[in-house]
Amino acid sequence: MKKFPASPDLIIKDYTADWQAAFGHDLEAIILYGSGARGAYVAGKSDINFLVIVSPAGMSKLRQAAELTEKWRQQAVATPLLLTRDYIHASLDSFPIEFLNLQRHHRVVFGQDLLADLTISPQNLRLQLEREIKGKLLHLREGLLGAGDNRDALQNLLARSLKDFSARFEALLFLKSETIPPTRKEVFQKAAHLAHLDGGFIEKLFRLSESTGRAYRDELWQLAESYITQIEKLSIFIDQM
Repeated sequence: MKKFPASPDLIIKDYTADWQAAFGHDLEAIILYGSGARGAYVAGKSDINFLVIVSPAGMSKLRQAAELTEKWRQQAVATPLLLTRDYIHASLDSFPIEFLNLQRHHRVVFGQDLLADLTISPQNLRLQLEREIKGKLLHLREGLLGAGDNRDALQNLLARSLKDFSARFEALLFLKSETIPPTRKEVFQKAAHLAHLDGGFIEKLFRLSESTGRAYRDELWQLAESYITQIEKLSIFIDQM
């Protein structure tokens, strides 16, 4: 049974010690990211996410890493993102949105900050952003069709999409040299304004995600259809950049 820490800080020291014992000098850095780094961790709901950077030789110790992953899963620690610094630098052109998100929302708990000086190419970022927004739009439509009149499925689909689109909206603001606000809701609002979207869906979407109640089916469908319409407009805006 999982034991959810009240804060990621309560397990960082022991988590780091385990990796040091297993990897020794092959361990280069451990970086907290996700809700724990954003200050949005909620015990019992959030996972604790770590990026673990090891040497190339350290990549041969996957069995030890698997044992640590299993041990710490009971403390709500997600499977770590295990990378080498060479992989990071060689993959900036493939995953610019992901590395931009890591760079903006992380906290080093061991070793050097190997994310701070990463250079994200605007050209690569725009290309991935176009592909990702169009892909998320397809998934949103498919999810809506699959959910049908199932209220819980509709509500979960819309709530999950906040996380899916948040990093993409931050990437859009970064591309346009705009200051990125600290909260997810402000990011949505600013990106919508920048792309000339009707931002009326945003307040409803966040209210839905924060509510413990269940919305009516018609309300959910109206929100989903409005949401999809605005994401279609966003897709066109990015395509024309």
